[in-house]
Amino acid sequence: MAVSFSLEAKEELARVKKRRACCSEAELVAVLRQGKSPALWGDEGLLVITAHAAIARRIYSLARSVLGLPLQVKIERRGGKGRPVFKVLTPAGRDALADWLALRQRVPEQQCCRAAYLRGAFLVAGSVNKPTTTHHLEFLIEGEDEALRLQDIMRHLELQPRLSRRKGGLVLYLKDSEQIVRALSLMGAHSAVLAYENVRIFKEMRNRVNRLVNCETANLSKSVETGLRQAENIRYLVATLGWEGLPPGLQEIAALRLEHPEASLKELGEMLDPPVGKSGVNHRLRRLEHLTMKVRARRGELDATHDNSSC
Repeated sequence: MAVSFSLEAKEELARVKKRRACCSEAELVAVLRQGKSPALWGDEGLLVITAHAAIARRIYSLARSVLGLPLQVKIERRGGKGRPVFKVLTPAGRDALADWLALRQRVPEQQCCRAAYLRGAFLVAGSVNKPTTTHHLEFLIEGEDEALRLQDIMRHLELQPRLSRRKGGLVLYLKDSEQIVRALSLMGAHSAVLAYENVRIFKEMRNRVNRLVNCETANLSKSVETGLRQAENIRYLVATLGWEGLPPGLQEIAALRLEHPEASLKELGEMLDPPVGKSGVNHRLRRLEHLTMKVRARRGELDATHDNSSC
């Protein structure tokens, strides 16, 4: 069965090395606060229930190094079939967990501990979409106090989560890709960050190529439209003045433009004998346009004079 991007990120976080005792404690506090409310710990003192072995191992390892309480891992299959479910619990019971957690109400002050707290919350209450879809990272939290606590910690980490209500509780979420990358990086999901960066680079390259193609298409369209207009002007001049009425220096470029209305200035210049640069071609075609304007204006004056004399 395909593994989701969110689970891949969690499995990576489950392998992050525990370097400082204070960070391990902050991560475990987040697991206990965000994973289940004390009322759901049960008499056994259930720390977490998960279908993923990597997450169960992570929490068991954290609890063993931090709590100082006896621990157990139970593996169950619902109805005796299906995927196994892992339960991490302490025989010391719910009261021992509640007493331990009650002494740790303060928000972590160190940035490393805040990042560890964020990692613990994500392991049990978080999810993230794969970067090729809609950018979205969220935490589904049961209580308002815990949601506000996590929101405060995220803001200290220069993250700006939004808070909304959902049927299952409160949701803290990030929609900005840069914010999601920062959150994943702070938690230690570096492979997930690389996946986001690869998608971002691919999208930037695709957008750049699209912009270049659109620009080239627009320039080509403009060039063709200009060539057709110039050819129309030249036909008007030839019909009005004849070829002999055109200045000798403009007859060759006029003939080439009529024959190749879609050609660029560079291509027209290369057809001339001797060849001429783009600026030289442009200068000659502008002279033809000015001549067309003069002839049309003169023709208009003659028509107006004729109309007046007829009256």
